[in-house]
Amino acid sequence: MAQLQRRLPRLPHLGLIALLGAGAASAPARASAPSALASAAATPTPARALATLPEVPKVVLPPPTASDLEDLDGVLGRLRGEDATARESAATEVLEAKPSWVAAIDKRMNEIADKTNRDDMRRVLEGARTKARTAEREKLEASGKRGKIETPDYLAILVQNAQPKSKPWGDAVAVVAMSRMLATIGTVEAARELIDVHTRFGDFLRVDVQLQLSKMGDKAVAALIEARKHKAEKIAKWAVRHLDSMGKAIPSEAVQTEDHQVLADVLRAYGRVRDPDAARIVISFANTERAQVREAARQAVAMMGDVANWQLRDSYEDLLGKKPPRDWTWDRTARELFGELDRQRLAQVYTLYDQGLRARQEGKLAEMRAAWDQVLTRNPSFEHREEMAQGYLALAKSKLDDDRPTALSALRRAERLTANADDKKRIESLALTLEGEELAAKGVADQVLFNRAIELDPDNGRAKDALGRLARGEIEKKSAVGRWGGALAIALGALIAMVLIALRRGKPEPAPAPPPAPAQDEAEAASESADAPEGSDAAHAADLPAPAGEAEDEDQK
Repeated sequence: MAQLQRRLPRLPHLGLIALLGAGAASAPARASAPSALASAAATPTPARALATLPEVPKVVLPPPTASDLEDLDGVLGRLRGEDATARESAATEVLEAKPSWVAAIDKRMNEIADKTNRDDMRRVLEGARTKARTAEREKLEASGKRGKIETPDYLAILVQNAQPKSKPWGDAVAVVAMSRMLATIGTVEAARELIDVHTRFGDFLRVDVQLQLSKMGDKAVAALIEARKHKAEKIAKWAVRHLDSMGKAIPSEAVQTEDHQVLADVLRAYGRVRDPDAARIVISFANTERAQVREAARQAVAMMGDVANWQLRDSYEDLLGKKPPRDWTWDRTARELFGELDRQRLAQVYTLYDQGLRARQEGKLAEMRAAWDQVLTRNPSFEHREEMAQGYLALAKSKLDDDRPTALSALRRAERLTANADDKKRIESLALTLEGEELAAKGVADQVLFNRAIELDPDNGRAKDALGRLARGEIEKKSAVGRWGGALAIALGALIAMVLIALRRGKPEPAPAPPPAPAQDEAEAASESADAPEGSDAAHAADLPAPAGEAEDEDQK
C-alpha cells in the first residue's frame, strides 16, 4: 500500500514525461516542415520582366544631303535670277518642296541670317509691300468700292518687284520662299524651322511667319508648344498668344485632332517642355490602340520624368486598385504601369498566339496561320516575332509544290518578321525561286530570278535544279507544247464555226405561200371547169394557179 502511495504522486510526472517523449518523437517531423518551407521560400521565383521605357527621339536635324542642297539651290537660283519667266516658274516650284529639304533649308537659312543686313532686307520688303498695297488701293478706288485692303503674298510682290542685282532683295526673296516651302512640307521639324525664321530675322517677318503657321493649322501646334519654353521670353510669349488665337492654349484643346501624327507630335512636345498640367492627359494615351500615339505618350512620360510621378502613381492605383510602394521611383512606377496596361490590352493577342503555337506543335499549320494572322493584325510589333517567322517558314515549305501562292505569301511574312540577316537571305532566296517557277509555268523562262536566288543562298538546291532544267530547254519545250496545243484548239474551234455557217447557208428557205384567190374568181373557175369536158385544157387550166402578173392585175381591178 505504501508502495502504491509512493507511485501515485509520480503519475503526473510520468504523464508529463510521456508527453515530452511524444513531443520529442514528433520534433523531427515538425522541424522538417519549417525547413521545407524555408527551402521553398529560398527558391527564387522567376521575376516578371518590367516594360521598358521607349527611347526619347532627338530634336537635332541630320546633316543635309548633297542632292537636297542641289535641288534647293536650283530653285532659289532661278528665283533670284534675271529671267522673269524662270522666276515665275520657280515661284510655283516652291509648293513642290520635299520633307527631306528641311535640313537643307535650315543650313541655307542660317547662312543668310549670319551674312545679311536685316535692315536692308526690311527696307526692301517694306518698299515692295507699299507698292503692292498702293496698287490694290487704286484698283479698289477705280471700281468705286470701299473696304479693307488685302496685302498680297510677300513672295508674289517680291517676284513682281524683282531686283536681281540687289543682295538684300535676293536674301529677302530666298527667306520668304523657304518659309513657303516649310509651310508646304508641314512637319513638326518644318514648323520649328518656321518659328526660327521669326527668331533669326526679327519682327519684320513676324506677320508673315504667323500667316504661314496659320496655314499649317494643327501641324504647327507641337512646335508652338515647345516654343512656349523658348529661351527668348519674347518668342515664348508670342507662341502662347498664337496658340491662344488658334484655340489650342490648354492640353485638352491641343490634343483635339484627327491626325494621329499631329497628336503624337503634341504629346512629345508636352513631354519636352515637362508640363505637369499635361501629364495626366499624356498618360491617358499610353494605352491607346494606335501604336504611333501610344509610343509617343510613353516617350513623353520618359521626358517628363519625376514631374509626372504623382500622376503615374494615381493612374497605377486607378488601374490596379492599390497604391504603388512608396519606395518606387517614377520610372519604376511607369514601367509597372505600362507593363500592366500591355498585359490587359494584349491578353487576347497572347491567347491567339498560344493557339497558333499549339496548332504548330500539332502540325496544323493552316490553323497556326489563321491565329497568327490575327495576332499581327492587332499588334504588328508583337514580341515573339522570331518564333512566328519560323512557323510561317514551316508553312511555306509544306506548300512549295502544291500551293505556291500560299507558300509565297508565308515566305514574305516570315521575311518581314525575322531580324536574322542570314534567315532573311535564305527566305528571300526561296521566295525568288517560287516566283521563277511561277513564271516558268506560264511559259516565261527568267534565269535572273534563279541566279539571284543562288547568290543569296548558295545551298538553295531547288533554284539550282530549276536553273538546270531551264538550261536544258525542258521548260521551253513544255511551254512550246502548250502554245501548239492552244493554237490547235483555236484552229479547231474556227473550223467548227465555218462548218456550222456553211450548213446554215446551204439549207433552202421555204417558198412564200400564194395569196388566196377571191371567192368570186374561185366560183367562176369552178363553173368553167364543170362545163369543160374532162381532160380538156380548160379543165387543167382551172386547177393551175394564175400567173403572178395576172394576179396582180386582177387585184388592181
